[in-house]
Amino acid sequence: MDVVSRAQAKRVKSRQPNSEEPRGGRSEAGGTDLISLLPDEILGSVISLLPIKEGARSQILSSRWRPLWRSAPLNLDAYGIGGVSHANAVVSRILAEHRGVARCFSVPYSILLGDSATLDGWLRSPSLDNLQELDFGFSPFASPSSLMPLSALRFSPTLRVTKIRSCQFPGDATHQLHFPNLQHLLLQSVTISEDSLHALLAGCPVLDKFELMYDNDREAMPPSALHFSSTLRVAKFVDCQFPNTAAHQVHFPNLQHLELVTVTISEGSLHAMLSGCPSLNSLILTCSSGFRQFLINSPKLKHVNMYFFRSDTNIRLEELIVENAPCLERLYLCGSHEDKINISILSAQKLKILGLFNCHIFGLKIGTTIFHGPHDVRVETVMHTVKVLALNLDNLCLDAVINLMKCFPCLEKLYIETHLMDTGNMCLHYSKDLECLDLHLKELRISYYNGTRSHVEFAKYFVLNARMLESMVLAVDQDKEGCDLWFDKQRRQLQLGKRASIGAQIEFSCDDCFNYLDVIQEFSGPSE
Repeated sequence: MDVVSRAQAKRVKSRQPNSEEPRGGRSEAGGTDLISLLPDEILGSVISLLPIKEGARSQILSSRWRPLWRSAPLNLDAYGIGGVSHANAVVSRILAEHRGVARCFSVPYSILLGDSATLDGWLRSPSLDNLQELDFGFSPFASPSSLMPLSALRFSPTLRVTKIRSCQFPGDATHQLHFPNLQHLLLQSVTISEDSLHALLAGCPVLDKFELMYDNDREAMPPSALHFSSTLRVAKFVDCQFPNTAAHQVHFPNLQHLELVTVTISEGSLHAMLSGCPSLNSLILTCSSGFRQFLINSPKLKHVNMYFFRSDTNIRLEELIVENAPCLERLYLCGSHEDKINISILSAQKLKILGLFNCHIFGLKIGTTIFHGPHDVRVETVMHTVKVLALNLDNLCLDAVINLMKCFPCLEKLYIETHLMDTGNMCLHYSKDLECLDLHLKELRISYYNGTRSHVEFAKYFVLNARMLESMVLAVDQDKEGCDLWFDKQRRQLQLGKRASIGAQIEFSCDDCFNYLDVIQEFSGPSE
């Protein structure tokens, strides 16, 4: 990359006639405009990173900038340009006038609707030669769906990313389906024959990420969808039924991230599929069904996120068993209030983050420790590796939480969500002799804190006994905002003057109660 020194800038400035100072030739502070002195290639790359509107507007900066946009690499994203007629005119004009190398062409269905002919005309433009990223879709509400123009396949030698939505794949295109450089393929609500899909995936020798998505309720997935390249690292399937025979035959030696969303898959197929993924690092199951038991027995799996909600199927998860997961670091389970899910963690030597939401936590077994209820616990197994624990409780039962904390003596962060008001029978059979309270617990967050007796007693226990506590956040409903008298009363009841940790910050928050989980990314999906 060429670098313009201050000495060079002064020499260039000295050669410029004072009477012809170009617009943009001086910065707002009165110094030389060093940006305009950069080579065209660098300025063009900067312009290509801007949204299409801002990139085009760069022409008004000065005569120096005027020709740059038309020759800069083209990243044409038509989203947000305007209505259908206006957007069509803008896209057509850009393709007619632009002379730079084409990188990305993206057109949402809100512009195309069902107009396959207009898209075909755009894709034939010489301005898009050697295109690297193609993203388009037609209206998902059209019936029948629009036909994908064959011109979309003319970029097959250069495409690296292809996203196609809501259309019919041409049946006579099998011989053109060779994408030697394609790394990311997304097919959403695309009608495609078994032969074409098989040929398409076979023609992607370096495919890294594959997403197959339907908009209909659990449409049958063609078996050829599982015949992708051995180079694949990321796969996502949405709204489909897995073919049992194909799932038992697959082998994905390099697959690291698998996501199943609203997928129907049998218990045998699920376990067979995971057995065929020896390198799997991350698994996300969202609203999927067809299996009652899920057994985690994986040598490299690090992150498991599971979201289960009430569905119209009778075959739902009832038992989760972590049998052997030597690399598992995060286990997050969010289940339906109506479902009772039994959880057994038998072997997870590196587990750091455990999240149990909307499930009955007393159907829980950790090693040889079994929770039959808040007062029926015999702690025999402890997990020193767990640092973060997140819970959803019907009510703030202190005994239940303390019994769990005994299993995790090195706990540093405790997040609790509850929705019920005071139950009137707060249990106080707890012990104050907890290692994590004396040595480790630094952060406590309680969402939907109501200030009722049980809530006050629950929070006060940690105020008076957590010696290493640095932060306690009590998230309250937004209708409490501005109620200074209520907050003053809560502070008195919590006996903040007697807190065990002098440096602990006690905060009431009216923000959305559990948004901090997104902020700290304790439970966010791993990077792909």
